[in-house]
Amino acid sequence: MREYYNKELKTLYAIFFFKILILSFLPLTGDEAYFIKWGQNLSMGYYDHPPMVGWIIYLMSFVNDSYVFFRLFAVVTTFIAAFVIYKIALLYRVNNAKALLVALIFLASPIDLLLALMTNDITLLFFSSLGTLFLLYSLERKEWFRYALLAGIFLGSSFLSKYFAVFLMLSLLVFSLYVYKSKAIKNVLVVTFVILLFIAENLYFNYNSCWNNIIFNFFARTQENSYNIGTVIGYFALILYVLSPWGLYFLFKAKFENTKLLKLLVIILTLGFFVFFVVSLKNEIGLHWFLIFVPYIFLLFTFLDDKHLNKLFKYNAVFTFIHVAVFTTVLLIPTSMLENHKKYSDILMYTQPEEICIEIDKLSDGQIFTYSYSTASVLSYSCEKDVTVLFSGSKYGRFDDKLLDVRTLSNKDITLFKKKPIDENQLKQVCKSYTIEKKEIKNANFYMATCREFNYEEYKANYLDFQNERFYNIPDWLPIGECYFKDRYFKNDESM
Repeated sequence: MREYYNKELKTLYAIFFFKILILSFLPLTGDEAYFIKWGQNLSMGYYDHPPMVGWIIYLMSFVNDSYVFFRLFAVVTTFIAAFVIYKIALLYRVNNAKALLVALIFLASPIDLLLALMTNDITLLFFSSLGTLFLLYSLERKEWFRYALLAGIFLGSSFLSKYFAVFLMLSLLVFSLYVYKSKAIKNVLVVTFVILLFIAENLYFNYNSCWNNIIFNFFARTQENSYNIGTVIGYFALILYVLSPWGLYFLFKAKFENTKLLKLLVIILTLGFFVFFVVSLKNEIGLHWFLIFVPYIFLLFTFLDDKHLNKLFKYNAVFTFIHVAVFTTVLLIPTSMLENHKKYSDILMYTQPEEICIEIDKLSDGQIFTYSYSTASVLSYSCEKDVTVLFSGSKYGRFDDKLLDVRTLSNKDITLFKKKPIDENQLKQVCKSYTIEKKEIKNANFYMATCREFNYEEYKANYLDFQNERFYNIPDWLPIGECYFKDRYFKNDESM
């Protein structure tokens, strides 16, 4: 079999080489640095999402704490996804050669190349793929109980990666009962029981953490959104991109047989694509949202004939190498050539953060405050210094709300850093006096301020009150155990 696919394997080796190269040279992103901060502050959960990506980074950090090393989990996940595609195809009687080629097609696709960064969607893909495989094994094989336990553990872990896992679980439930009927009941009960343990962990965290995940995912992030035809068009463009135009064309020409595999794919993808369509009416759908459904999208290609499969591999490989050329070109562009770009300060911060760290170290040996979670996270990692968010009204990246008790800053001098000019009106509100200094680093302007005798009460009135209403407005129907934010800043207010 290896000799039969010798050319394809050589192509994959080349893609893998360039992927590792890109991973090595791609700068640390704000989201990655934010998740690394999760890993450095182990918790049962975090503001934005359930905790799995933070847990994985925490465990990996015992070996190495380089962000490039953390990205290797994404590389492993691509092979896990290909393995699941191959194994599910074999389980449902696809011949070995075709099953292997479809898995290779996934590995030769741009979507595989783009799975480079360590995000919660990567852990979602990792655990949900294996969870699905083990559930299907439990339905098809004699050792059902062992596989059902594993399915519950991995699907439960996918829930602790991202709530999107619920849609896959619902699809698998429908498929199991529709196709396997009463035979699947015992499997479903075992899997459901195990998953409920993971859900209970998340509920316990939310109950004692201001219902962070619920408020963020179902309230804060959906406010201010309105219907937008552009997001709908973008959604269908992403479907086309994942399938590829030629892949979609080949599927139109394919002969679909009414098999268990087809039923599995139709149920999973119909529900997933419908939910994403509804969401796209008011929200922009990112490519990473599709990751949980990637194995099932590519399993559709098992219904192609050999001629179209071979063409699909070649076309996808060419498309991927175009991506490689673009990425390589961008990464090789000298930073100095981008000095006139309006985002040059951002580019410099992500590509050469050590230069900024030198200036920050000159400014203060203590804690630094900034205005956004991405800046704070990147500088925390790169400068090996405690950089925390203040003055932020963003719904994203509010984990620092838990790490920082603003009351401890009362009447102290604090140091602020920003990529753009600092609003003096903000400083006038909360500082007895202040000084602002513009720093030119590699021809990019950054701004640093010293705020003397920080006024906590004014900050609370101008910022914490808004944050409480916007990000910690817990519905009356939710019971509250503990809420770090309200307990710190508003407990006495509420008792009056």
